[in-house]
Parts: sequence; structure tokens; C-alpha cells
Amino acid sequence: MKTQKSADVASGCFIAFLGIVVIFAATKITGGMEERLPPRTLPYILGFTILVAGTFLAVKSWRFQGENPAIKWPDRTGMVRVIVILLSLAVYIVLIEPLGMPIATVLYVSFSVWYLWIGRHPIVYALITGLLSGAVVYYLFMHFLELGFPMGLLQL
Repeated sequence: MKTQKSADVASGCFIAFLGIVVIFAATKITGGMEERLPPRTLPYILGFTILVAGTFLAVKSWRFQGENPAIKWPDRTGMVRVIVILLSLAVYIVLIEPLGMPIATVLYVSFSVWYLWIGRHPIVYALITGLLSGAVVYYLFMHFLELGFPMGLLQL
């Protein structure tokens, strides 16, 4: 029987491995010194964050001494939710180029928050969260850090 502890340890190790892969891939990114931030900066930050988070999850789970409950797999409703969120992520990735990163982010985050909170909060919370996420993408990543994400419709 699968238990939460063993699943968390395995997941943490896998996530840490993904962090190492991202860091390794970031070392292969080339860019000139004329840029404000080298193109590998964000992948390095992301890779180290993933590595630390995965390591933390694995170590914390390994050292856990409490009750080790069996894993309850999602029922049909839970599986539908997982599939819908994964499909919406795929749509988000497809829409990034034509709509631009900020607008696609607003749509994806708004939909995801609304879908996961159906019946618990008004839709305005989902829209506010999506708009804030799009603003962060635009102002922090595209304007302040000058990263080259697609502008899409905002370019017109």
C-alpha cells in the first residue's frame, strides 16, 4: 500500500532531480554581456528554487514521525479537475505567443482560480487574482527585468 510519507519522499527526490536538470540546462544558455540580465538568470533562480523545495520536501517527509496515512487517490471528480487544469495549462502555453504573456496569464490564472473555487468565492476574486498575475508578469518580468516574453496584443 502506498503511504503519504513514501510518496512525499519520492516526489521530493524527483522534484530535486528536476531542479538539477533545470540548472544543468541553464548552464547551456548563452548570451552576450550587453544584456541587462543574462538569459540564464531566471532559469538558474528557478532551478535552485526547485532543487531546494524538492530537497526540503524529501528530508522533511523522511524525518516525519507521525501517523503515516494511506494515499487516497482522487475519485472521478478529482480526476476530472486534474485533467481540466492540465488542459487549461496546455491552452495557456499555446496562447502565450498570439495573445502575449500578460494577457494569457490573466486568462489562465483567472480560469484556474475560478475553476478550483467554484461555489466557494465570487468570480471577482478569480478575476482580481488573474489581473494581478498579469500585472506582475508585465511590470516585473517584462518591464523591470526586461525579459523577452511575447507581448502579443499589447504590442499593437
